[in-house]
Amino acid sequence: MPALILMYHDLSEDPAQVPAEHQPYVLDTSTFRRQVKSVTAARLPALTVSQWCSASHPPRALVLTFDDGHISNYDTALPILIEHQLRATFFITVGCIGTGQTMDWQQIRALHASGMEIGSHTLTHRAPATLDDDQLRYELLESRRFLEDGLGAPVTSVSSPTGFFNPRMRGIAREVGYHALCFGQVGLAADNGDPFSLNRVAVKRTMSQSQFDALLQFDRGAIRRLRLRQWVRELARKSLGPKAYLRVRRILVQRGSVR
Repeated sequence: MPALILMYHDLSEDPAQVPAEHQPYVLDTSTFRRQVKSVTAARLPALTVSQWCSASHPPRALVLTFDDGHISNYDTALPILIEHQLRATFFITVGCIGTGQTMDWQQIRALHASGMEIGSHTLTHRAPATLDDDQLRYELLESRRFLEDGLGAPVTSVSSPTGFFNPRMRGIAREVGYHALCFGQVGLAADNGDPFSLNRVAVKRTMSQSQFDALLQFDRGAIRRLRLRQWVRELARKSLGPKAYLRVRRILVQRGSVR
């Protein structure tokens, strides 16, 4: 049976103050609280990525993930998750630890000590589609080495950064010792024996509560509609290439045309 893997990024009390190009991925804290209450009411088992990829897991489960390592993961998301006795996987961009608005080592260790899973979000957050095999291998190996050294614990899960996925990342992640790979393809994570092709659904600022509740019901119609939007974006990415696409996207976000 499938799992619904949700992908979060930053939380904020005032998302309007976030730079325009990042606003779609920043969720209002009150919205996140409401969603967590819905998760609790749905009585879906909330697992980490590694738990769901283990040999035995519930027939239908929810997996909460956070990408990048923003400081709000620690000071906002963590207390809410603990309050509701939920676990999540936090994917950390290692090269950004302790810089700007990202978590430092003390905060990452606190997440781990609270029962959360820490995974890799690569070393530099460069688009995997722009990297060759050696560069990908370096990103995956070095990010895991730094995380394991800093945590004193194994790191077995990785998530692909940006929307520019490199299919070769699957084989390289397996080769260098990871047990699971999440990426941004919209859909349910199928229990098909391939933990290196884990679909996720991004929870964006524009997602309504009714859309979120439909996802918790594993409503395939709701997932198909999100996948259609993604297909349009992927077509634009392939046509324009990473750099041109990001420039165009930045302009559209600033105009309020991207959801």
